[in-house]
Amino acid sequence: MTMVNLFVKAASVAALALPLCPAAASAAEHGATTVHGPSYVYDTAYSAARTTVSVRSLHGWTIVALKVAGLPAAAAGKTFGAHVHVNPCGADPAAAGEHYHSPDAPAGVPHRFAEIWLDVTVGRGGTGRSVAAVPWTIKPGAAGSVVVHAKPTDPDTGDAGARLLCTTVPFGS
Repeated sequence: MTMVNLFVKAASVAALALPLCPAAASAAEHGATTVHGPSYVYDTAYSAARTTVSVRSLHGWTIVALKVAGLPAAAAGKTFGAHVHVNPCGADPAAAGEHYHSPDAPAGVPHRFAEIWLDVTVGRGGTGRSVAAVPWTIKPGAAGSVVVHAKPTDPDTGDAGARLLCTTVPFGS
């Protein structure tokens, strides 16, 4: 099985394993962490946005689910890049730091396999969801937020444009 097929299969399984709903308290009872946000909004066009980030480590895998809601009507049909970042959110968009890059990812793999990307396409109701599953865990304190960006993630560079929203998440806790 190729690495790409492995990640696609894992994401499919993850979608069944971790519910994406505000009532994720039941998920928390099974070892998941769920955070509602955003902690900071950097673009006032998205001031009504709400985020839910759920994280679960299971058998050496990390599963991260993102739900965004309350996005403006103009966002419908657009895809926004979203990634796990190394630091908690701050008033300055740069406070979240760079994308988290797993030290456990195999050497030489493309960014998309060493980072957690959660690009989300927004529906007509202003809501979007995504799930990512990776075959490694995040050590406590090594990552601190999920950032939603203005553009889809470039598959070659990992760039996704300006930071719109940031939700602080206690990864690895």
